[in-house]
Amino acid sequence: MTEPKLTFRSEVELIPRLAWVIAAVTWVLMQVVLIVVIPNHLHPKDLPPMPLWSILTALMGVIVAVVILMVGYVNVDSRRRGMNPLLWTLLVIFVPKALGFIAYFLLRKPLMLPCPKCATPVGADFRYCPKCGYAVSPMCSHCGRSIQQDHVCCPYCGKSVAAPPS
Repeated sequence: MTEPKLTFRSEVELIPRLAWVIAAVTWVLMQVVLIVVIPNHLHPKDLPPMPLWSILTALMGVIVAVVILMVGYVNVDSRRRGMNPLLWTLLVIFVPKALGFIAYFLLRKPLMLPCPKCATPVGADFRYCPKCGYAVSPMCSHCGRSIQQDHVCCPYCGKSVAAPPS
């Protein structure tokens, strides 16, 4: 079994709508606080010029919104990969300086793929489906190692794939 080709768009579509809503609301609230509230409580000479301040506040809002969207992505992606979503979501939220995100992307499991026979999620390294026993990855009948569907002879033992073991 080969891992499916993932695109950026298909990965972004995994982010839940709630995360999008929270990110948008957070961005708007940050703009209100940073452009309206803070300048009214500080002396004008303590702030950078208004055009620069506006750009900085928009950039800060985008950074916070992206972090919120990434937390939503980790929650859904960890569930999709058969990992504990609550554990990984809390890890990426509470481990500082993006170390939680780095740990998640380094340690996450490969995608579970559907069994061609019964559609049960099967690990990429599985040889047989645990539910129906279907051989999801072909094996050499001589040495027992995994081979690809289009192999004529085993790359490990050199014997013909179609011939039964002697």
